[in-house]
Amino acid sequence: MNSKRYFKTLLCAVGLLAASLLAACGGGDQGRAPILGVPAATLVSVVVTPATATVAIGATQQFSAIAGYTDGSAIDVTAKSTWTPVSAAVATVDTSGLAKGVSAGTTTMSAAFGGKTASGALTVLPATVASLNLTPAVTTFQTGATRQLATVATYSDGKVVDVTATAVYSSATPASVSISNGGVITGVAPGSSALTASFDGKTATAQATTTAVTVSSITVTPASAIVPIGGTQQYIAVATYSDNSTAFIPSSVVWTSSNTTTAVVLNNGVATGVTTGNSTITAAVGSKSGSAQITVTAGVPPPPPASAGVNLRSAANFAVLAGTALTSKAGGTTLINGDVGSPSQTVPPTQAPGSTNYQSGAILDTALADLQTAITDANGRLCDVNFAGDIDLGGLTLPPGVYCYAGNISVTGTLTLNGAGAYIFRTALTLNTTANSLVALIGGADAEKVSWVPVGATTLGANSVFKGSILGKSAAITAGDNTTLLNGRVLSGAAVTLSNNQITK
Repeated sequence: MNSKRYFKTLLCAVGLLAASLLAACGGGDQGRAPILGVPAATLVSVVVTPATATVAIGATQQFSAIAGYTDGSAIDVTAKSTWTPVSAAVATVDTSGLAKGVSAGTTTMSAAFGGKTASGALTVLPATVASLNLTPAVTTFQTGATRQLATVATYSDGKVVDVTATAVYSSATPASVSISNGGVITGVAPGSSALTASFDGKTATAQATTTAVTVSSITVTPASAIVPIGGTQQYIAVATYSDNSTAFIPSSVVWTSSNTTTAVVLNNGVATGVTTGNSTITAAVGSKSGSAQITVTAGVPPPPPASAGVNLRSAANFAVLAGTALTSKAGGTTLINGDVGSPSQTVPPTQAPGSTNYQSGAILDTALADLQTAITDANGRLCDVNFAGDIDLGGLTLPPGVYCYAGNISVTGTLTLNGAGAYIFRTALTLNTTANSLVALIGGADAEKVSWVPVGATTLGANSVFKGSILGKSAAITAGDNTTLLNGRVLSGAAVTLSNNQITK
């Protein structure tokens, strides 16, 4: 081959390779380097894609910038462009063209490259539900017993909201496990069922199994009560099953009064005095029943002043009190500043100097009795707020008062109590706080005058900060991992479970 011709061919090949490499790397801002003997391609336009897009608050949309040249080529210059939103209050955009919705509205995403600019329109809609969670995911419980499920929605903007009260529920096998509005499941007959919660287009599932056990006996508490005419008393029925397990069974009980001229009782176990005298209050499930006594007196004692907190009497000396069993995590960081009392203790918790642990004796017995007296006091207060359903107190700021709820009480986020006086929160069902929740006191609110009186079980979420005294008549109290009770008490006539908790009465 002629050497000059070979050399010319080689230079052309090198030129073509260089042009290809420049094209792959973006080709420069203003133009494209020429191939030997070919004029340079220049930048003609920039186009942003997609031209229009829609996202929810918190969701993202990837925009791209494409550069067009005089030779008809097109190059992705997204990473080399300068991106800016017209309104950062509606949406933001990063250096890679990834936009994120901030608030509802419409804005444009502008890309600048090589002296050219282009834009795409972005419409941001209100936050939508990104996912739904139904907990607990697996439940095993007894025939006739009830359990409370929780439904939590996570939105596209990252907010987490308890939607238990508003979700729609269904059971695949209602003959075994039924589920009602509010997420309460009931064991109907032995068997299993898939449970579904639906909310705002999203669904979540859980599994529940009803075990083949029978009710052996029914216990009604308190065993006796004295009320004035017009006064009320909340009775609780607890079933003991053939496997020696126990359960709170509000939905399965049939309540009766032996003397309705003296006292009447509703299907939720609340008895009301009618005339002076005595009556037997009976709770029955099938062929099994239990009973308690009520005495109605003529006297109508004045209610305590609104500013008076619940008098705990000797129970006030205890930071933790459990009528049946106290379980504390071994090797954890639990520290109790105050007396501890329970007849059965698994790993007695660590206590601050000067505190005493009582496992038997008159002091423990008196404190447990005084706890029941205090609960009767709290339940006898007139309600300032009376609500028939569930309530999430998170995000609210409340003044002193007596707050009565027929459904479950939950605290998601921060509950603020503002003002001096007594705060009493009563629920016919459960008390639950979510992880990282907080009870805050401002404006002279005093934890010594804050009382929580659930009929059902109490569960405090992990890493939460709680204030006030929890007074459990006959249901368990569980403090989540690293939960702190500053100026608070955990007092129950039943079981208490602790896990790396710091409690200061």
